[in-house]
Amino acid sequence: MSSLQNPLEHELTFYEQHKSEWLPQYENQFIVIAENKIAGFYKDYEDAWDAGTKEFGLKANFLIKQICSHEPVYFLY
Repeated sequence: MSSLQNPLEHELTFYEQHKSEWLPQYENQFIVIAENKIAGFYKDYEDAWDAGTKEFGLKANFLIKQICSHEPVYFLY
């Protein structure tokens, strides 16, 4: 999949590479990532969104991801 198909591919790879480091301290919190830069860890999505838009801007691509030991699975019908 090219980065044009998944504009957050780099951020997701960065997340997977560092997830085990963050789990002990930040499990269930939300991280905000753009490229290799972290805007912080937040207790809820809304605070993470506010931090991401403040740090990177509304038009920037950034990832907000909850740090979970087991990734949830969602089914769409």
